[in-house]
Amino acid sequence: MFFSSSATSATIKALLMGFCLGVANIIPGVSGGTFLLVFGIYERVFSILNQINKSFILKCLALVLSCFIHPVQGIKNFYAFSRETGFSFLFKLAAGTAVAILTLSSLMKYLLLHNFSVTYSFFFGLILVSVIIPVKMLRRFDIWAVVCLLAGIGITVWVSAMVNPYDKIKMKSDHLARAFQVQSVSAGGRGGLVPESGKPISFVQGYSSGDYLYIALCGALAISATVLPGVSGSLVLILMGTYFDVISAISELKSFHLETFIFLGIFGLGVGLGGLLFARLVSFVLSRYYNATMAFLGGLMVGSLYALWPFKKTVFMAQQYVKQAGDVVCLENVAVQTNINVLPTGDDPLIAAFVFFVLGCIIMMLFVRNETVASPAGQ
Repeated sequence: MFFSSSATSATIKALLMGFCLGVANIIPGVSGGTFLLVFGIYERVFSILNQINKSFILKCLALVLSCFIHPVQGIKNFYAFSRETGFSFLFKLAAGTAVAILTLSSLMKYLLLHNFSVTYSFFFGLILVSVIIPVKMLRRFDIWAVVCLLAGIGITVWVSAMVNPYDKIKMKSDHLARAFQVQSVSAGGRGGLVPESGKPISFVQGYSSGDYLYIALCGALAISATVLPGVSGSLVLILMGTYFDVISAISELKSFHLETFIFLGIFGLGVGLGGLLFARLVSFVLSRYYNATMAFLGGLMVGSLYALWPFKKTVFMAQQYVKQAGDVVCLENVAVQTNINVLPTGDDPLIAAFVFFVLGCIIMMLFVRNETVASPAGQ
């Protein structure tokens, strides 16, 4: 048989581990790197990634070419090579991760749109308790650890304060409005922002070249954070103001819009390149500056609590242009959360926010308490 029962069992196990990694990647506060440690595959994944070099890439290209020349033997050779190098295991992890992200993205988008404070309260609870993870992994708490901790806090708070979601939404709305106007004119309209028919016109371009470059950078940074124990890649996307954009694009894949595929493709390219570039860097940093790195990661997580505070100052946009089902539509008097933290008011869902904050704390506390997180092998 091509697949033995043990091979099938190993495949199912790898897919389930990948699914857990996907859940970790889409929920801020749950670290994919920590799950790699818990599953005991952290060193294995890094050793597989560190095999990628020029000769490895040339070997892969030769095997792919042989699949076209001699399909049956070529596929067998490629499968044997993937098993020998461990990449078949990596592919299974990636498949399970993709399934989790695709199935949960729509739910996460809905929660952020309709239950922002409650959702962020849950995230806040997760992060607050998960700070214990890098703290537990510290070997000593010396002056350098304190400096790195404070540096991590300072950088995260600074990034959170600089990246205002309102500014990003306003820029994108203005970009869509210009595309809307251009197409209205080219379609023979009067040049106004609302077509004469009163119906939304076809969506032309929702992302600028700067958006594409920025999302590639975000993908590279997110994957570099994901492979680190204690830090969530989705948390990095929140800090950089692109978390909602990414999960929205994933949830819109079912609409089969070309631009959505391009956007996610560029994001994926950033993830792939970032993973390759940072794999060796992470191994180098952890092997030589392990304690300082763990302290810095702890500082990043503590500082992220500023960004995840559930109650934000809300401003209203008189008109916001958004894409819906492939069209550009104009929404009026839209409430948008800024990055300015405020105290809760009587209008906020205080009881629900507190309940989900406690729920997030309990879930992460159970995880931290019941799982023994060891430092990466060789540290």
